[in-house]
Amino acid sequence: LLGESHSGYFPFEFDITKEMKSGQKNTIVVCADNTFRRGAIWGWGGIRRPVSLLVNNPIRIEKIHVLATPDLAKKTAKVDSKLWLRNDSDQPQTVKSSVTIQSKSGLVKSGAKDKNLMLSVTIPANSTKEVLLTTNFSKSQTHLWHFDDPYLYTIEATIHQGGTLQHKAADRFGIRKIEVDGLQVKLNGEVVRLMGYNWVPDDRTTGNTLPTWRYKEDIDLMKRAGANMARLSHLPLPKEVLDYIDEKGILVFSEIPLWGKDALVDPDNPLPKQWLKTLVREQFNHPSVIGWCVGNEIGYLHLNPKVMEYVESAIRYVKSELDQSRLVVYVSHSANKQQRDPVQFSDMILFNNYAELGQHVDKVHQFHPGKPIFYAEYGHNLTSENLNLGVVDAKKMLNDIRNREYVMGASLWTFNDYRSLWQAHAAWNTAPTGNRAWGMVDVFRQPKRAYENFRREYSPIKGLTFSSSGEVKPGASLNSTVTIHPRTPLDLPAFTLQGYQLVWEVQDNQGKALQGNLMDLPRIKPGDKPVSVPLSWTVPAQHAGSLKVTLLSPTGYDVHDTIMYLQKPAAPKIQTVITGESGVRVVFEPQPTTKYYVVKYGQNDFSLRSDTTINAYVDIKKLDNGKKFQFQVVGLNALGEGATSETVTAVPDTDLLPPVILATEAGDSSFFIGYGYENFDYLYEIGYGTEKDKPETWKSLKVTNKGVCRIPNLENGKTYYFRMRRTVQQYVESEWSEIHAVTPDGNQLPEAPKIKGIYRNGSQAVVAFEPVKKAVGYVVTYQEAGSEKTVPVNGSLTRYLTVKGLKPEQNYSFRVAAVNANGTSKPSGDVAAANTGQK
Repeated sequence: LLGESHSGYFPFEFDITKEMKSGQKNTIVVCADNTFRRGAIWGWGGIRRPVSLLVNNPIRIEKIHVLATPDLAKKTAKVDSKLWLRNDSDQPQTVKSSVTIQSKSGLVKSGAKDKNLMLSVTIPANSTKEVLLTTNFSKSQTHLWHFDDPYLYTIEATIHQGGTLQHKAADRFGIRKIEVDGLQVKLNGEVVRLMGYNWVPDDRTTGNTLPTWRYKEDIDLMKRAGANMARLSHLPLPKEVLDYIDEKGILVFSEIPLWGKDALVDPDNPLPKQWLKTLVREQFNHPSVIGWCVGNEIGYLHLNPKVMEYVESAIRYVKSELDQSRLVVYVSHSANKQQRDPVQFSDMILFNNYAELGQHVDKVHQFHPGKPIFYAEYGHNLTSENLNLGVVDAKKMLNDIRNREYVMGASLWTFNDYRSLWQAHAAWNTAPTGNRAWGMVDVFRQPKRAYENFRREYSPIKGLTFSSSGEVKPGASLNSTVTIHPRTPLDLPAFTLQGYQLVWEVQDNQGKALQGNLMDLPRIKPGDKPVSVPLSWTVPAQHAGSLKVTLLSPTGYDVHDTIMYLQKPAAPKIQTVITGESGVRVVFEPQPTTKYYVVKYGQNDFSLRSDTTINAYVDIKKLDNGKKFQFQVVGLNALGEGATSETVTAVPDTDLLPPVILATEAGDSSFFIGYGYENFDYLYEIGYGTEKDKPETWKSLKVTNKGVCRIPNLENGKTYYFRMRRTVQQYVESEWSEIHAVTPDGNQLPEAPKIKGIYRNGSQAVVAFEPVKKAVGYVVTYQEAGSEKTVPVNGSLTRYLTVKGLKPEQNYSFRVAAVNANGTSKPSGDVAAANTGQK
């Protein structure tokens, strides 16, 4: 036995040098035990994060910590680099250690030029020695990290002995200052009031192994929906995830997994402090991490009698021995009910609550005045796995806590639906699928209606409005005004907008851009007067779709948009009508300019209507069996109802309707299906094959899983077709569902992106395109002066790519390729973009 760790989500290591048998085969076994349960998460089992075998010289760098302290008045910074140097030999070793720091534009500091960044040190035998190297950044070298400007430096440390390089290590860091000033939280001296989401990092196709495309997709979806600050996860996140958060800009409180009634809530138990030590040691360099959290919802004195002593000692331990540069906090769900609460030791108050949000936060402030409050968790009840029924009144909840000086932000529980065993009460119980439907996206990351509600409420502005002179008719040239309405100083969120842009696009009825441009916006502060921007455009003579204006953040996210529809939606196409259960299911194909859909129906006319839906199907029940009904689908947008689909007739019967196909996702030599269920379902059958028109030749798989299953042993890169049916008892089978297609994507390159439009203004251009599933990055390519230039972009679900440094007098053509774990796709076709100037 080499050893064991009781910290499942923390990294740990063992030195196996002395156990190795030279010249022989050596076997290392790592086992995981997930019988332990904590909280409402799902224990997916197994080893969920990377395992590595590291081979080093006896003299090496164990860890680098960088503490960058800005002087906001002088706009300079002091940078302390602490190195842990290890000597595993039996003799003291004298080495030369050196540090180099680079910014995005090149070398900033080097031990070769700055003697403070180089030293000679003797490391005792079989021990670790800490050394500190300190340098100062000038004003020109200092660029502060901000959630809208997440600027990162790279530090590389080396150790040499006798002129020979023994080891080198590198990491990234940012320069920023976070502070609590009375009831305000300041970032780099700016008062900020910020919003975010709690994230349960798992899904139903990859568990919680967090492949790169999954965590990038999730973070991109959250940033697009206004996430700038969060108590993001109960569990310590791996380095690669925090690296991406550093790069995209979210302020995070990092937490140890201590929750509820627990014997570990004890100042004399060493395990929580070991967790804290590991957390700080591993995450110290991440500028996104602004605070350490010592526990969640452990504060009731009758459940954890030693909680006051534990929280006080844990916070004191972090500040005195681990990190004096960050906030140290505790998350309370009891601070509104007891005046003696461990939140009194917290640098600011993080509070969880799910009802009467304003009333309860007022009580917290009454009991514990003088500190800003961040709603670390807020919500109401579970929503629905059905995207159309996943509705949350975001405005009502936020209006209940807005305009309070002491409430500086909030973080919704949760961003995503997640797998769980938790049962609480009727409105909070986990469904038979095992999916806990708290999220504004489902377990497959499909946005519910709630997603746009929160994206609107979390927007950095209150709204965008249009006004136009002249009639909006085909071929008309119009002069319009776009007005930006800033937030008020005590709104949520509220912060200064700097480096934001407007992108406007005139699109046809298939979503393709016909005209467009981008405009730089001035600095906008909360409480400023509305900002008006002129816009000249032409209504398309035919196939007009919409005029869309988007607020683009400096990090490239479309955080707010407004659409002027230029015509009503085109007619949807009905795919099939399935009869059963004294009703029908109408399945149809979506249209680009449609916001909602309605099915109109009747026996002799179309006087009956379904509710509106964002889904591509509608179930209609309580019809007369054996009688013929007519059905039409119509799309709706702000101009009203569009053209109706063709009429389809069907006769309801008493057969069972098949499961609703909610989602499909490609996997390696497999694919996943997400589907609806009834509590009395007994069995599900999936028919699948490669010849769409020959279902009689397809294979069959039968499962009892509710909500999701995987179809294995398939050929990557080949398209498969499938359908489903269900059984409620032996021999009582439903109709078959409609047919869906999916292509297993293991070891496959991504698809080429589809460019929607390119908008050029002087030395910069924005490429609008459709994001590619499972992409982890993109490459923009263009020609300049006879040579090809490339711009790599780190991202997954970004929709706009910005290219800067262009020559204003030159015309350019652009193409985009997507990157995934297997390589780079074929590029899109070239799209030209002339310099249209500011309009």
